[in-house]
Amino acid sequence: MLNQEQITADIAYQSTVNNQQFLTIFENALETNNQQKRDLLRAELYTLFSDKYKELLKRGVLQYHFVFPDNTVFLRFHKVSKYGDNLTNIRSDFKYVNETKKVIRGFAQGRTAHAFRNVYPIFNKDKKHLGAIEISFSSEYLQDNFTNVANIHTHFLVCKSIFDAKAWKRDHLVVQYSQSIEHDKYMISMPKSHTKDEYHVLVEQKVKGIKSIIKQKVSKGKPFAIYNIDNSINDSADVISFLPIHNNINKEILAWIVSYEKDDFIKVTINNTNYIRIILFIGLLILFYFIYKTLNQKQKLEEAVNIKTAELKDLNENLEQKIIIEVAKSKEIETKLFQSDKMVSMGEMIGNIAHQWRQPLSAISTGATGIIAKKEYGILTDEALLEACGNINKHAQYLSQTIDDFRNYIKGDREKKVFSLKNDIDSFLHLIEGSSKKEVIEIIVDIDEEIAIDGYPNELVQCFINIYNNAKDAFHEQEIGLKYIFITSEIIDNEIKIYIKDNAGGIDENIIHKIFEPYFTTKHKMQGTGLGLHMTYTLIVEGMNGNIEVHNRTYDYNQTIYTGAEFIITLPR
Repeated sequence: MLNQEQITADIAYQSTVNNQQFLTIFENALETNNQQKRDLLRAELYTLFSDKYKELLKRGVLQYHFVFPDNTVFLRFHKVSKYGDNLTNIRSDFKYVNETKKVIRGFAQGRTAHAFRNVYPIFNKDKKHLGAIEISFSSEYLQDNFTNVANIHTHFLVCKSIFDAKAWKRDHLVVQYSQSIEHDKYMISMPKSHTKDEYHVLVEQKVKGIKSIIKQKVSKGKPFAIYNIDNSINDSADVISFLPIHNNINKEILAWIVSYEKDDFIKVTINNTNYIRIILFIGLLILFYFIYKTLNQKQKLEEAVNIKTAELKDLNENLEQKIIIEVAKSKEIETKLFQSDKMVSMGEMIGNIAHQWRQPLSAISTGATGIIAKKEYGILTDEALLEACGNINKHAQYLSQTIDDFRNYIKGDREKKVFSLKNDIDSFLHLIEGSSKKEVIEIIVDIDEEIAIDGYPNELVQCFINIYNNAKDAFHEQEIGLKYIFITSEIIDNEIKIYIKDNAGGIDENIIHKIFEPYFTTKHKMQGTGLGLHMTYTLIVEGMNGNIEVHNRTYDYNQTIYTGAEFIITLPR
């Protein structure tokens, strides 16, 4: 969205400085010392660009502002009556542009408003420096774009330290401020979309109980997101994201963009986790009860022996039936846990897909806006139009492919068919693209594109995801810098070999032979069920008549020695 504003500002700047009448007026105003003549020239410039300024206002422009090389204001279109003041000690961006003759962009606070500012140098046809021009956008325009394009509710918080303690109470401010509920050292800019009372009602409940966490994370100066359960809405949580805005020169944090989004999956996951905890707690109570009963009955050993003998006799008589029942129960529990693991994986994937979509959606919006702006200013060419439309179509196809891959994954059709290994790996890569980018994991694929497999494509994708998640967790535990996952394949006799290896340091040799066992996990009990790799083993061995094994490998890549785990999947050709 900031790119979209930049395009609008650049087009407005070019159309301004390419106007010879403007350059003549501005240069004459700079060279004259006659105040009456300068006032006439100011009125002439205002008349020249008044219609242009009205159009810029429709595009979110807050300030259209002209200053001389010494940073003295010649004309403010947003406040025509205010001119002649020197901004050297107030606006470091004007000072920077007039000294360096270079463009600067970024967030800055002025006398009457904060804004995302684009400040450009002005030269006449002989390259003489005449001053600077500012084309800035309000934070409210950015917030409106978030709401209209992505349906995200946002707040804009401005640090109190960038203007004096009473500044936000002055009536002449372009933007009005109120104390932020999220953080006591910030003020919220009050847009026209909601009043101060509406803001308090909306935010007070959403940040209840997490203000101290917000304050702690804001102090670190890095983007972050947290969630808060909204108990007034069933199965709903608020995801609150904070993005810092830096000064365009010294990079000091001056403001934060805060977004609020609803997420139904978080509360459902927490509830399911609580249910599992309750079940485990009840199971432990029952176990302790039986241990107590056993210990309490030691003095009655002879009677207990007789009872156990009778129970054993009964067990022997009904052993086969009980084994069948217990095996069926075990299978049912294991199936439910498989589904639970898959639902957790799907939840992560939904979040990653939402993250993946933001960039193409922004690119589509920017491309369309660029076409409209160039058309209105008469600078749109056929080549530019075709290129922009091509880019829009490319990003739309990307969104469509993401929907198809995720739909095929969650359908879970267990239909045996001949499918392309390359297509299956492409679907897997598409599904985990958001996660791999977020975790900065480079996946290097070198496979035989002609390999076809007779089996279950969705289940093989699930196996790839389980192995990827195992590597991702290992990267976190080992704090690896450059993270790699290599996927290769080959055909040996009548078998297809798929190799997946990482550089996460490998698996402890004391436990590597256990990792395919059910409920075995190297993670904390609250972080994993131990079924991911067991599920992979079951799907490959029992579902596709194949085999899977794992070894630690040390190898060379780009003249660097790495060590990691290598999974080898063998399938019949």
